[in-house]
Amino acid sequence: MAVATSLLLVGCAHDPDIRAGRDNTFGMTAKSPPEYLNCVKAELPDTVTTYVVQNQGALELFVASTDPNKAEGLVKVQGAAGRQQFSAYQRDAWYDKGRLLDAALMCSRV
Repeated sequence: MAVATSLLLVGCAHDPDIRAGRDNTFGMTAKSPPEYLNCVKAELPDTVTTYVVQNQGALELFVASTDPNKAEGLVKVQGAAGRQQFSAYQRDAWYDKGRLLDAALMCSRV
């Protein structure tokens, strides 16, 4: 019984760091970090709460929480002028068909 309980508890460890999930995309953009993140944010519904954080030379847009274990999404952009690298992560992307990931890709091209 104790083994089953411990296995059950390990199996219930949800809400891992969003960056460890499988729903993600990466790429490059010529936009400045603020311009790029403003574009991504503009593609999200008005009801979505977002936070922009400067972290170790990168600008990060968190969705719902600044805690990577609780955030619904994260878009990170960093790099040299004119050539920024972005990473986008979305928890449960199936729920809204990957809206944040689509916005990250679309804004990198425009």
